[in-house]
Amino acid sequence: MGITLDFSISLRSLPSVWETVQGGVSKISFPISNPVLDKRRQGSLQEAAQNILEQIFLSPAIPTNYNLTTSTQPPNPPFSPQEISAVIEHLPSGKAPGIDGIDNLLIKIIHKRFNNIFPTLFNKCLHLSCFPDSLKIGNIILFQKGGKDQWLASSYRPISVLPTIGKVLEKLMTQRLTYHLESTNSLNDRQHGFREGKSVDTAINELLRNIKTARRDGKHALVLSIDIKVAFDNLQHRAILKTLDASACPSNINRLFHSLLQNRKVTLLTPQGRATKEQNQGCPQGSCSGSALWNLVANEILNQVWPDNVHIQVSADDFVLVIKADTKKSLVEDTQSAITQFSSWCSENELAIPTEKTNYILFSKMVRSPKITWNGYKINRVKSFKYLGIHVDDRLNWLEHSNKQGEKAIKMQQNLKRIAGGN
Repeated sequence: MGITLDFSISLRSLPSVWETVQGGVSKISFPISNPVLDKRRQGSLQEAAQNILEQIFLSPAIPTNYNLTTSTQPPNPPFSPQEISAVIEHLPSGKAPGIDGIDNLLIKIIHKRFNNIFPTLFNKCLHLSCFPDSLKIGNIILFQKGGKDQWLASSYRPISVLPTIGKVLEKLMTQRLTYHLESTNSLNDRQHGFREGKSVDTAINELLRNIKTARRDGKHALVLSIDIKVAFDNLQHRAILKTLDASACPSNINRLFHSLLQNRKVTLLTPQGRATKEQNQGCPQGSCSGSALWNLVANEILNQVWPDNVHIQVSADDFVLVIKADTKKSLVEDTQSAITQFSSWCSENELAIPTEKTNYILFSKMVRSPKITWNGYKINRVKSFKYLGIHVDDRLNWLEHSNKQGEKAIKMQQNLKRIAGGN
């Protein structure tokens, strides 16, 4: 009753709020120009945009049941005014607005003048387990990937520009989820991405520690680098909801995430109109909850039972397997068994592995390379591979990394000279 009364009272100030919003929104426009839209198309720009969305935002093989969780976990308390103010105050300036045209600066102005509006709105959403559909529509901006064919839709990275009000609510939810996961030690310690106290340094150190331990013990060590293909785009909503339930997340936060994922849409604006499609899988590139939800799903494979001689770790979507063995035969068998286990988890979650890009490093005096395959595809042995920006070589002398960094520095110097001119 109290929430309803507070919400009714806050509605009385809406005319003043609307005057503030209207003054800011009128200055915002949405330009669009892209080769994949402008050329080689049949039909209108709007039809071309619709075709692009169909190609980029695929539908899952197994539909997701979005029915609200039956979780009996205790609910979280309402979002506090201080909690909400902290998120709003830290909104960066100069960011593009979402489809509603309301930018970060406008949200700050509204919150400063009418400080009861957002606390009432967000806590009503939490109470009703309802994330409004209008606040989760992603306005898609296409960025071409380096060196890719500009005429192919797959050559573009779709960035979702989301409504700021929705981003604030999503941030509040994500903070609560992250606090729950960290305070209950729900995340595996071998997960190094998107976590406080974890970094590239901790991931590299753990990898090196396992390699050096194998060498000290006189064992062969095989390091397999695995990169999930467009992991965030292919992350299945059913996998997220399953792991949310398993995490004992507070029931009201859990239900609000169910609502967030349901009826999510993306839109691509053209001068001839808007193309729209439902986003039934993946987390928008640009959302603040994507990394936390990915960690939750990736945690599942880390927590599986692995043999003592197999080490697995991950940072973001970059997995590494370290397999140690006394003989070449057991090294091959144990590696193939680990690949089968990992591949099975990927298949269950509709995650793809680009096997042609998967390689391994061998730390051993073995003369002939062991034959390792993934779904019939031969995995190549390499002398070094790039892991989290660091070139790890099979001698651990870091010569490859030093050379690459030197080449990078020379290119940067040449580019700066070109920009500065001959003088």
